[in-house]
Amino acid sequence: MPAQPDAAREREHRVQADSLRGEAIMMTLKDYQRRSLDTLSDYFVACQQHENVDTAFYSVTRQSLGFGIPYREVTELPGVPYVCLRIPTGGGKTIVAAHSVGTAAKDLLHTDAPVVLWLVPSSVIREQTLKALRNRKHPYRQALEAALPSVEVLSIQEALVVSRPTVAGNATIIVSTMQAFRVDDTEGRKVYEQSGALMDHFTALDPALASQLACYDNCQPVQSFANLLKMHHPVVIVDEAHNARTSLSFETLARFSPSCIIEFTATPAAENNASNVLCSVSAAELKADHMIKMPIRLETRPNWKELLADAIALRQHLEQEAALERQVTGEYIRPIMLVQAQPKSQTHETLTVEVVERCLIEDFDIPEEEIRRATGADREIDGIDLADPKCVVRYIITVQALREGWDCPFAYVLSSVAEMRSSTAVEQILGRVMRLPGARRKMRDDLNMAYAFSASADFVDAARALQDALVQNGFNRQEAKELIASMPTNEQGRFDLFFETREVVGEAPKLELLPEIVRKKVSFDPEAKALIFTGEMDDREMKALQECFDSSEAKAGVETICRNSRRYLKKQAATPAERFEPFAVPVLAIRQGELFEPFEETHFHEVPLRLSKCLPELSENEYSAKRFDGKLAEIDISSRGQLSVRFVDTLHQQLSLLLDEGRQSVAQLVNWIDKNLPNRQDIFPSESGPYLTGVIHYLIDQRGFTLAQLIGDKYTLRQKIAEKIDALRKRQWLQSYQTFLLPECATPLVVTPEACFVFKPHEYPYNTRYQGAHLFSKHYYHEIGAMNGEEERCAVFLDRMAEVEFWARNIERRPLHSFWLQTATDKFYPDFVCKLKDGRYLVVEYKSEKAWSDDDSTEKRDLGELWAKRSGGACLFVMPKGLDFAAIEKAVNA
Repeated sequence: MPAQPDAAREREHRVQADSLRGEAIMMTLKDYQRRSLDTLSDYFVACQQHENVDTAFYSVTRQSLGFGIPYREVTELPGVPYVCLRIPTGGGKTIVAAHSVGTAAKDLLHTDAPVVLWLVPSSVIREQTLKALRNRKHPYRQALEAALPSVEVLSIQEALVVSRPTVAGNATIIVSTMQAFRVDDTEGRKVYEQSGALMDHFTALDPALASQLACYDNCQPVQSFANLLKMHHPVVIVDEAHNARTSLSFETLARFSPSCIIEFTATPAAENNASNVLCSVSAAELKADHMIKMPIRLETRPNWKELLADAIALRQHLEQEAALERQVTGEYIRPIMLVQAQPKSQTHETLTVEVVERCLIEDFDIPEEEIRRATGADREIDGIDLADPKCVVRYIITVQALREGWDCPFAYVLSSVAEMRSSTAVEQILGRVMRLPGARRKMRDDLNMAYAFSASADFVDAARALQDALVQNGFNRQEAKELIASMPTNEQGRFDLFFETREVVGEAPKLELLPEIVRKKVSFDPEAKALIFTGEMDDREMKALQECFDSSEAKAGVETICRNSRRYLKKQAATPAERFEPFAVPVLAIRQGELFEPFEETHFHEVPLRLSKCLPELSENEYSAKRFDGKLAEIDISSRGQLSVRFVDTLHQQLSLLLDEGRQSVAQLVNWIDKNLPNRQDIFPSESGPYLTGVIHYLIDQRGFTLAQLIGDKYTLRQKIAEKIDALRKRQWLQSYQTFLLPECATPLVVTPEACFVFKPHEYPYNTRYQGAHLFSKHYYHEIGAMNGEEERCAVFLDRMAEVEFWARNIERRPLHSFWLQTATDKFYPDFVCKLKDGRYLVVEYKSEKAWSDDDSTEKRDLGELWAKRSGGACLFVMPKGLDFAAIEKAVNA
């Protein structure tokens, strides 16, 4: 399992944000949001290293996921980085999108003044996004300003008359719908027409740049907004704009020569024009970061008034729980119930908004002021701050969909007086009840869940509709199954509504003979000739299924399915996490006075980097002279996306033609680089200036660069100097780190029960779950993180060891939720962590025979063995060589 850097990036992703009531507070991005941005940054850097978007995508997904994913190139946009960040509903896609602007500007364009085209799905979302991005107290705006010195946010109408100084001196964010750029649209045609208001942008253009634009017959560029965008190669943000992934939309975007396209969605396209999903966030990750309510408790009743009575009683119970929560934490929550009524019909009587509202008032004595309608005709919640403690709204009645962009974490209960047979009927409303207020786990556990009530006689039908709606909200099908649970009963154990039992039966069943209620629980895999049954099979269902087969073997197979389904569903023993078994593993620690702290990178990063003792040089490998060929290169891309010249370098050259640097001196260039140098917290200000001056003079005097060349390439130069300084920094860190490992160190590393990593029973943020067939009996959690084939064999061996009480599949790159040991460059996350029955702890890192002896494995093995040795026998570390699992038994029984 590869180790990953994380702490340095954690420091970069701190932003100012609003609290629920609007006061500015410090807020840190959630762990999965930070990782998503880190992966995007890695991709942009890889695009420059590989000069190939395909290779960059494959290498970065291989690093982050453990396996590379082929890149799907868009025909209309050859060579352009086009990636998707998949974040389910409730995961904060837009705040990540706002941060991604700075990531693209810094890591791809190397500019402080990018032009950004921010596409949204509708005019309603456009206005909300504009309002948020213009509000300096809003977290979206603050995310932009955290990375960019000056920001200007424009509507498309404002952008059509934007001045040249505005674009040159600011990060210019243009918020629009895709429709605004369609040639067949009246508003869209203005984008491509000559505009006198934009004349200044086209004066004194470099001929090489002018040749790239749409021109008249006399070769003069059209002074249009489309050409303005094309000059600046906009970063394109696609925020849930599903209609942007069409050939027509790609053709439109291609007219603007985007530098990159970043898509943010809960549901990436999987077929036509499939999305290049760079990273994907799971429900478990959202739960671990307290973003969503889990699980969704479902109740069904055929009588709609009885259903409302139950839902109302539950909402009132939740309000009592919220009052107790407030006494302890001070957090205010007023649980709200969303009631889905039926639409009006001219042919039959329905349970309309009016009928439901009258029932709430007359039958349940709900005060009228606590009820609001939210339909196309009645927009009674518009302009109301539902989070205000003075607000009394507790019930909102809707029909099919709430207003786009409407969000209220106080919504806890969804009650549908109609049957939930269609996922589309509940898809949008379901997303409203999933967000957890304040993104913090509550002390009162009932406030960590959401609740759904359906007027239905069929629990399975309602659950399937709810499951399908969750899939439409960005959760995969397995997650959707696990997110839904029945209301609590007095029975012990856990009930898995969607557990599937399968058996090879050798022949296809005649499913048309089954009653409808049974047929929907059955499927057949013709390739494997296997029958699959969902849920627990009763005797009546078993006999009906046996009638669908001719052979006695197949009938016996049905009986096996029946028996196995009951054995699984009757009683699943609670996992150690569900029993709240403590799982606290001693870490490698350092003593600070009377306290112990986990040994991590800040302990050996504290020594300042003395640039005055470093040679101010950049070699050809560190900063190549080949990038300056005296002319503007053209992009020549083959059908496979192979670039015959450097795409990013060409992009930088084109953008540099827009800069008016004027006559600058070495001192001005040094001052700019010094001011914009990243990660300089360990550098003395008095030393950075002389060092940078020395580098510039070395490049001019020894390498033959001109000052004009360096000024025109200052963003790349800054990056290369930063990389050189980082290499010097890491060399120093290594020396300091190795000192800490020595027994004679002034503050030696220790392993003590007073400094432990604790596995949290409620939080296990795997990205991808284990998909294998083996049923593990000792895993600490119900879910298990993904494993490859050989890791699975190791896990099976551990699960069967008599000495093991329980174990956990350790998750990579989750410093708050996984056990790790600090290396000189990053954190090492071993594959498996076990608690033995005798009280000792066993850590196992699987390595293939081929990888066992390489430098990375050797470093990890030495570190793991040091951790075990310093524990005085309380902890064991084993790195089996390939399938030599006997080494594990030998270590345990030594």
